[in-house]
Amino acid sequence: MIDVSELVANYVAAWNEPDPDMRRRRIRSVWAPDGTTCYRLLDARGYDAIEARISGSWDKWLREGNRTFRAKSAVWHHQAVKLDFIMVKLPGGDIEANGLSFLLLNPDNRIRHDYQFNPSASDPNDVVDRYVAMWNESDPAIRRAQIVQLWSPEGMLIRERSVSQSYAAIEAEATTVFDAHIAKGRVASSANNTHAHHGLVKFRWKLVKPDSGAASAACSNLLVLDEGGRIRFDYQFDEAS
Repeated sequence: MIDVSELVANYVAAWNEPDPDMRRRRIRSVWAPDGTTCYRLLDARGYDAIEARISGSWDKWLREGNRTFRAKSAVWHHQAVKLDFIMVKLPGGDIEANGLSFLLLNPDNRIRHDYQFNPSASDPNDVVDRYVAMWNESDPAIRRAQIVQLWSPEGMLIRERSVSQSYAAIEAEATTVFDAHIAKGRVASSANNTHAHHGLVKFRWKLVKPDSGAASAACSNLLVLDEGGRIRFDYQFDEAS
């Protein structure tokens, strides 16, 4: 078990830390030695690169002392944390920017990967379109073929209550979702909240009633793709609909 609140507090503190020596110590306490922090323009690997990335962020946004980063909400399962954070103006606390990080932890509960995204981006993405279509597919043979096209042979679907690894296990999970929701008149639909970089894709999708458009369930996903563009890890987080 991990103390997510403490992990998130220490993570945010590293980005807010003005003292270079303390910042360095904070980074080493939160990240694994081979850890990363990755966003659209940069994939920083190892302590020196992470320190350079965080120092650059501090110089750009916080040096004047009139802004700070704050955690907004965090959920986790299976060594993965979905963290929504904000940058606020001081002293009033007005929100100037929103951010989203997926923190993937090693067995020691230190950050192995910090994947950052723009939470308001809505970019077109073929993988997301095919992913959503798979959940809607009524023909088991076609659904099975779609899964093989989407996931790598070692691919995993990691939900809060289950981990499915192998095509057969992912197919069984998809069939369960189809029987419970799609067959009863709901439709899986993209929430137009997609951002991709460095072989990573974050997006939101929901189950809706076509007649009313009301959502009965919603999820945020992080897809980690292999070199061939197929899903190696699919981390799925339930959200309020």
